[in-house]
Amino acid sequence: MRKFFKILNYFLVVLILFLLGFLAGKRYDIAFDSNDEIIGLHYSGNEQKIRRLVSLIDAQYIDGISSDSLVDVAIKKIVDQLDPHSKYIEKVKVDKTNQEIKGEYVGIGIEYKGLRDTLVITRALQDGPNADLLRFGDRILAVDKESVVGKNASKFEQLIKGRKGSTVQLDLLRNKDSITVTAKRNIVPVNPIVGEHMINQELGYIKLSKFTNNAASYFHQSLKNLLAQGMQTLVLDLRGNPGGVMSQAEAIADEFLTKNELIVFTKDKDEKKKYIFATKGGLFEQGQVYVLIDEGSASSSEIVAGALQDYGRGTIVGRRSYGKGLVQREIDLGDGSSILLTVARYYTPSGRSIQKPYTVSKETYNEDLHNRIRSGELFSRDSIKLNEQLKFRAPSGKIVYGGGGIVPDEFVAFDTLSVANWLTYNPDAKYYDEFVFNKTDENKNILLLQTENIFYRYFDGSLYHADFLKILGLKSSMVKKDYFPIVNTFLKASVAKLKFGLPMYYRVWLPEDEMIKRVIELENKRKR
Repeated sequence: MRKFFKILNYFLVVLILFLLGFLAGKRYDIAFDSNDEIIGLHYSGNEQKIRRLVSLIDAQYIDGISSDSLVDVAIKKIVDQLDPHSKYIEKVKVDKTNQEIKGEYVGIGIEYKGLRDTLVITRALQDGPNADLLRFGDRILAVDKESVVGKNASKFEQLIKGRKGSTVQLDLLRNKDSITVTAKRNIVPVNPIVGEHMINQELGYIKLSKFTNNAASYFHQSLKNLLAQGMQTLVLDLRGNPGGVMSQAEAIADEFLTKNELIVFTKDKDEKKKYIFATKGGLFEQGQVYVLIDEGSASSSEIVAGALQDYGRGTIVGRRSYGKGLVQREIDLGDGSSILLTVARYYTPSGRSIQKPYTVSKETYNEDLHNRIRSGELFSRDSIKLNEQLKFRAPSGKIVYGGGGIVPDEFVAFDTLSVANWLTYNPDAKYYDEFVFNKTDENKNILLLQTENIFYRYFDGSLYHADFLKILGLKSSMVKKDYFPIVNTFLKASVAKLKFGLPMYYRVWLPEDEMIKRVIELENKRKR
């Protein structure tokens, strides 16, 4: 009944605005945001002028031209004059953007990679509709009889799209045999928790990749899982997390803060403030917390890290975060396109805005990472420039700074001499991926690659070690023996990611991770 009256109210508002607009030369209108909330619009004289211009071009201009394309160009130009995070989303991209935020999509539930001219399935997702039908190493030849050999991934994705409950026919090459299978399309949930395991008997680890609409519920379940395994200290990994839905960040921060502690507040163009406070009953209000951040941690990641830092509730470990303190609202433009419009700034409990300056130019803003590298900030804490005019005293009593990201409590430099970093970030890493795929494909039927538990306990990267050194152009005698365990762990982690996904990758690789090593040092020191 409430839904009925809500729809009725919408209808009445639309009708009234339509009549007003008709009587006043269409000066009034409405729009809806991503939460279906109504936004009233009032057109100024300049906006009326633009509408007349488009209408005249459509009706009178001598050379036929689509005003749609002109409007798209104009909107992009206008939005480009705003802050760096306001964004025009064209019709063709709206579905993909909403899908990323929603945390689910309709599809066949696979991960795949391009291998020369062929698309190859690397994993059928366990939560997907075809987990028992499709296998690692299946070569995709055709979709509904249309060949995809030599086609790019976007063409393949276009072909496998369809409505929930429908089917699609796939022609595959499996173990050199040609087969045809009928795959189902269904809702495939995307879990933003890409790492969840116990590092040791007391230390738990959760990596959150993005703040999707379902992030808080997934995070809550991961916390429950680790607490059931005896977790007393949590490592929350937000490195590379670009943010997402702000309400999900608030709910996740609420797991750690006690009732009535301020999580975040926002301020709009009219200086109107909105405060978000913690509630009672968070799952982890007492245990020790370490939050890992880096230059890729932005927006909602910084809301969580900032709140925990301000209350002294968690130790922030890593490097200075991105520095995004602006709040966007997605608003429908009426034709299927939308705008992600900055409507407010957010502030941590201490009152600091961590938004970095953006008034010079978007080019300068986007070059921030290169500037950090050039200044040496990624390699030395002393290179971080702090603005003394943006100094704040947090509720915990500690001094914190605004104006450009969260500065960690414990700095961990990017080690350019680390073999682990060289293997992970080497520009030639794509060749490693192909090598790992080919070796895994050759051995996909061996017992060691059939289940996660068997793989984790018994698989050894040394099986591929000699061949891997060959593609690097090295002999074993040329490599320090101290490096062998790291290389073997890297190879095992690479196979884990390919065959079993990111959670197994992090479980294997984290012992070589510099920030995890620092957390373990801090934990040992804390317990002395």
